[in-house]
Amino acid sequence: MNNSISRRTVLRGLGATIALPCLEIMTGKSSAAVRGQAEPSRLACFYIPGAINHYNWFPQDTGFDYTISPSHQPLERHRDHFSVLTSLSHIEGRISGHKHPYNFLTGHNIAMTPGVLTNSVSMDQVAAKYIGPTYLPSLALSWTSGVGAATLSRNALGVDIPATNDYRAVFENLFPPADSAQLKQARARVVLNRSILDTATNDVKDLQRQLGRADQRRMNQYLDSIREVEKRLNDRDAILAKGRPQFDEASVRTEPKNKSSMQEHLELMMDLIALAFQTDMTRVVTFNTGNEGTGPAVPEIGISRDRHSLSHHNGDKDLLQQLTRSDEFNVRQFAYFLDRLSEVRDGDGPLLDTTVSLYGSGLSYGNSHGTTSLPLVLAGGAKLGFRHGSHVDFNRHVKSFKGYGDGINVYHSPVNSEAHFSNLLLTVAQRVGVEKETFADSNAVVSEVLA
Repeated sequence: MNNSISRRTVLRGLGATIALPCLEIMTGKSSAAVRGQAEPSRLACFYIPGAINHYNWFPQDTGFDYTISPSHQPLERHRDHFSVLTSLSHIEGRISGHKHPYNFLTGHNIAMTPGVLTNSVSMDQVAAKYIGPTYLPSLALSWTSGVGAATLSRNALGVDIPATNDYRAVFENLFPPADSAQLKQARARVVLNRSILDTATNDVKDLQRQLGRADQRRMNQYLDSIREVEKRLNDRDAILAKGRPQFDEASVRTEPKNKSSMQEHLELMMDLIALAFQTDMTRVVTFNTGNEGTGPAVPEIGISRDRHSLSHHNGDKDLLQQLTRSDEFNVRQFAYFLDRLSEVRDGDGPLLDTTVSLYGSGLSYGNSHGTTSLPLVLAGGAKLGFRHGSHVDFNRHVKSFKGYGDGINVYHSPVNSEAHFSNLLLTVAQRVGVEKETFADSNAVVSEVLA
C-alpha cells in the first residue's frame, strides 16, 4: 500500500489551491522516518485566551466511558487520542488579571515581587534542551507578535522569548537558506556568534573573581545560558552543513486569502507546525492563539464580540451560548491539527503517536477571573507512554467534595490543593525525554494519563 500523502495535504488549511512544499524527503513520512532514525519526541503547547464556558467545557462524568462535552464535540473522532483533565491549578503560581500566558508553562508566581514581573523557565524550553538537535531549538507563535502575554515561552533566566504571527517569517526561518551564497553567509554568522560567545565567557570568568556568592550564582546562571546558546550554535552549524531540503516554493502560499478569517489564521499556523515536525526542523512549538485581554472574535460564525467580553457574561445566557460556540470553534482547529499529525507517518505509526500536545488556558471562569480547575486537554504521544480516552477530575479524589452544583467557588479556590498543574507539565516533560524529577511546584506525576 502506498502511504504517501498529496503535496496538498499538509497546507490544505490555506484553501484548495495551496500545495504542500515539494520536499524530496517527503513520502508521507517524517524526515526522521525517511532517514531510518528512531522516532524523536515532539511537543506542541497551545493557549486559548479569555477563559471558557465552564458549563459546556467540563464533562459531567469521569473515566473512559464519560460523555464528551459540547465544547469538545469536534474532538470526537480523536476520542482515543486525548484526555480531559479537570481541577488542576497553578497553586503557588496563582495570579489574577490577564497575565496568565506569562506563567501558563512556568507555574511561577510572577507577582511575588510587587511592581516587578519575575518569571522562570517555561516547560517547553526545558524540553527543548533535551529534544534535538534540530535547526530551530523551538518555535514560538502567537496571534499577535511580541513578548509579554503574547508569548508562552521563557528562557532559562525567565526572559520572554518573542513570538511571531508572521507566516512568511515562520516559513523562511524554519529552513536553511536555499541559495549557496546565503548558506555560506549563515554559517559564517554562526562562526562569528561563537567567537562573540567565547569572548563574553572569558570576560565573565575574569569578572567572577570580584563577585560575592549571590552574584556568582546569578553569573553561573548566565554562563549556563551562554553554554546552551553555544551548543545550539554548534547544532545549527551541523544542520546548515547538510543544506536546505529541496522545495517547490512557488507552490507555497504564506498569506491567508481572507486576512479577517480566524479559521484561516489558525489552520495556517497549525499547518506550519505540522510541517515543522514532519521535516524535523524543530520538535518544540508553542502557540498562543489569542490576546488574553481581548481574545479574537470569530466573525465567520457570526460572533463579533471578543472572547474577553464574552467571558464576562455575568450569567447572560446569550453570551454564554456565544462563548460556547467560540470554545467549540477553537477546539475544532485543535482537532484539525490532530488530523494533520494523523496523516503523516513517523516510523511505523502516525506523527500523532510521537507528538504530545497540550491545549488549555490559564483562566477557568472569566466572569470573575477564576484561575483554579483550569481547562486542559492533553493529546497524542502514545509512543511516549501516554494513554488517553478518559476524563480525569482530581476534585473527585477529595472525600469531602460534594459536587459542583451551580457554584463558582471551585474556580477561585482549589478543592484539591495537591492537584498541581505543574504535575502535568512535569509528566509531559519527562515523557518527551527531560531528565528531571521536579518542575516548578510539582509534587507528583499525573499517572492517570500514563500507560
